[in-house]
This record gives sequence, C-alpha cells and structure tokens, in this order.
Amino acid sequence: MRSAFGQAQARAVVRPVEESGPPPLPAPSGREIPYDYVAKFLLEGTRGRRQQDVINISIEGAFVATAIAYGFIPKRAPLPSTLISVGSAISLLTAGTQVTLIDVIADAIGGELSTRTNANRNDVALHSANTIVPCLLMWLCGIDFKYSIVDSGTGRELQNQPIYSIAGLGKADGDRPFRPFPKPMMFLPRSTIRIEVEELSKGPLSKDGELQIVLHGYKMLGYGTALA
Repeated sequence: MRSAFGQAQARAVVRPVEESGPPPLPAPSGREIPYDYVAKFLLEGTRGRRQQDVINISIEGAFVATAIAYGFIPKRAPLPSTLISVGSAISLLTAGTQVTLIDVIADAIGGELSTRTNANRNDVALHSANTIVPCLLMWLCGIDFKYSIVDSGTGRELQNQPIYSIAGLGKADGDRPFRPFPKPMMFLPRSTIRIEVEELSKGPLSKDGELQIVLHGYKMLGYGTALA
C-alpha cells in the first residue's frame, strides 16, 4: 500500500496470542523413579453410596501421573472345613425357602457333580457357593462405579461430571485396557488429590470388597522442594 506521497507504508504484523496453560514439564534430570499412588475404598454393595479418599503427594518431590487404573479385591467367604463325602445325593434346596442366585447355581453344580461322582450333593453345593459361583459371577458381572478426581492444591477438577468406570477406565479383566492420560499431569510436593467414588454395583458380590484406584507415573526427587 502506498501513501499520497508515493511512498510504501510498512504493514503491521499481527501475531497470534498464545493461550496460557500449565507450565511444561521439566526435562528429565536422572532423578526420576517409577512410582504409584493408590486410593482405597471399602464398598458396601449399596447403589448410590459415595465416599472419598485423599492422596497426599510426598515432600520428596513432584509426582507426574501418566496413567490411571483400578482393581477390585472381593471379600472371600471362609472355605468349608469339612471334606466332600461320598454318599447319597440330598437336595440343598427345600420347598418354601428363600435362597439367592448363588445358592441356586451352587445346587445345580452339586446335583450334576454328585450324579457324575456319587459325591454328597450338599457338600459339593456348599463348596461351590463359597468358591466357584462367586468367582464366575464376579467375572461375568464385574464391578461398576462412578468416579471424580480433584487436584485439591489448585482446586481444579479433572472432569465436568463423575465418570462411569467403563467409560473412563475400562474393565478390570483387560478387555478394555486402562488408559494413559492424554497429557502427563504434574502434582507438586505437599499437594493433595481427592478422589470420590459412587457405587453402582449392588449386592453381596461387592459388599466389603476393596476398590483401588491407582495413579501410575514417576516421582521427580527434589523437584519443587528445597532439595532441588
């Protein structure tokens, strides 16, 4: 563009404004060690029940979370102390009684095995109800819950609403693998991470079981402390 005097005017260069964001992760210094932080929850098998656990980041250094996973430890019933005896088959279920699905499946297993082996039906059913049947149902049904994570140090929530476990974490049997974070997230020393869980699974299979949510990553020794 030229002015009225025929001289070219310099154009102003417009530069895009960079969006502000979290500071970039520092380059590895050779003082990083693999580390996991775990949050634990004792379930009651009551749908809608909520509870929280808080992870306290160590003063040794910052923690960089790279992935999130979970696992469930069911409460195991004590095994029957009596051995399975060989004898006549006697039905475990009697007319007019109220039983659970575990009892029905266990009785069916006891009836089938007693026919094949001439073992006592009640003994086989009792062992099945305390071992095989709960494992099969847990494997088929799994454990369902919602979760939310808050960086208490900054007050920042990591989601806009609680996330269904299958949608955010996958399945504990590995059919859908646990996911890495889209971008590693740093938590400074002495900061806290609050995790809240809402139970969705209902019934005796999840009652008194322990749910663990794990943040996988590494610890940067001395970073963010006076030791750096």
